[in-house]
Amino acid sequence: MYCLIFFLSFRLSVLELGENPSSSLNMQSVAADTEETMNVEPSTILALAKNALSASKQALALAEDLKLDLDDSLSNSLGSANSSTLPVEEEEAPTVRSTRRLERQSKRRRMPSKFMISDTYSLRKTNVRKKVSGSYDPNDPLRLFLRGPETTQLLTAKEESELIVEVQDLMRLEKLKSNLQSQFGREPTLVEWAEAIGLSCSALQAELHNGNRSREKLVYANFRMVFHVAKQYQGRGMNLQDLLQEGSMGLIKSVEKFKPQVGCRFATYSYWWIRQTITKSIVQHSRTIRLPENAYSLLGKVVKAKRSYIQEGNHCPSKEELATRAGITVQKLDKLLFTTRTPLSMQQPVWTDQDTTFQEVTPDTGIEIPDVSVAKQLMRQHVRNLLRVLSPKERKIIKLRFGIEESKENSLSEIGNIFGLSKERVRQLESRALYKLKQCLVKQGLGAYADLLV
Repeated sequence: MYCLIFFLSFRLSVLELGENPSSSLNMQSVAADTEETMNVEPSTILALAKNALSASKQALALAEDLKLDLDDSLSNSLGSANSSTLPVEEEEAPTVRSTRRLERQSKRRRMPSKFMISDTYSLRKTNVRKKVSGSYDPNDPLRLFLRGPETTQLLTAKEESELIVEVQDLMRLEKLKSNLQSQFGREPTLVEWAEAIGLSCSALQAELHNGNRSREKLVYANFRMVFHVAKQYQGRGMNLQDLLQEGSMGLIKSVEKFKPQVGCRFATYSYWWIRQTITKSIVQHSRTIRLPENAYSLLGKVVKAKRSYIQEGNHCPSKEELATRAGITVQKLDKLLFTTRTPLSMQQPVWTDQDTTFQEVTPDTGIEIPDVSVAKQLMRQHVRNLLRVLSPKERKIIKLRFGIEESKENSLSEIGNIFGLSKERVRQLESRALYKLKQCLVKQGLGAYADLLV
């Protein structure tokens, strides 16, 4: 320890000497004192170390003032001191230290690239973690249920057969209860139900409890298959929650219908029930206007044909190609695509970030625009002014004939009955009145309303 403290004080003293060129100390005197300091008291060594530390601080301040390189001055001072005073064994030590210093410098030069690589990797890892956290909601009850022990633990063939036997016993008890209900005209009591079976009430309750528990365990163990089948029918007009609900109903139905004598596992049998209930629910509830089932089958063929063309590289197949591969005519394909269009709700928002609906931006064709309405009012006023050139009798006949100021157009015989004239005479008066009006059309300027009469 004393040697280490002495060596530190020696280096700091050399630093002071190298930084102050005007110092009168001799390096040889410092080297000669090294042997004497080995036998000095520890307190003296600590005092010398403090003095050396203060000298190093002064040298550092001087180096900053003179803007000199501290490392170069230190190496020069150590080189001169070692070459003049230190023995041969101590001359090798600076070489070793300088080699380490070069190695450390080379490592420092390579450090930034490693840091950059690690930073890039950590950034990518953070982005992936963000994406995963954005798509995965830890509070989603469906995901929590799928990760639970009820759905992750698979059943063996022996456990499955035992559960099915208990479920069949439960179905037998429920069938007997329905028979008693139809016989009594009311729901039977627990005592009546137990007497009909030949069991006690406690034994009947135990049987019912075991049967219900076995059915729930069988349904929960196969619920992941419902999720697997429901994912294949996404994007067909129903969300995933509704598909899972319909698939679960099919799974429960398969539990009631399954018989071990069919020679297959329960999962193989329930798969078709799940798939059937999901497809039927899509046909019934996927569209506002229900389509027949054969339309869905034809549409499935068309979608399959289009998918096959896309896999082959043809991303825009024509209608003739789709009809040929689907096995239908082009006219039938056009009719199918026209009938399977998805209706659009007028209350649906136009933009996702606003509350504006299609009803608010769609014009009403039954209401005239202000320009056309004003033009028609001016035209009616001009027509009334034009009728003033006719006699009162002719004006009345024209108004009754064309329904002016009335909603009904009268025939020639009806007008004749009003005036007590024949049908032919009314026709003659009408023709003469129209001729007078044609003569005045140019003067009144009614040709400007020709676009409104088209």
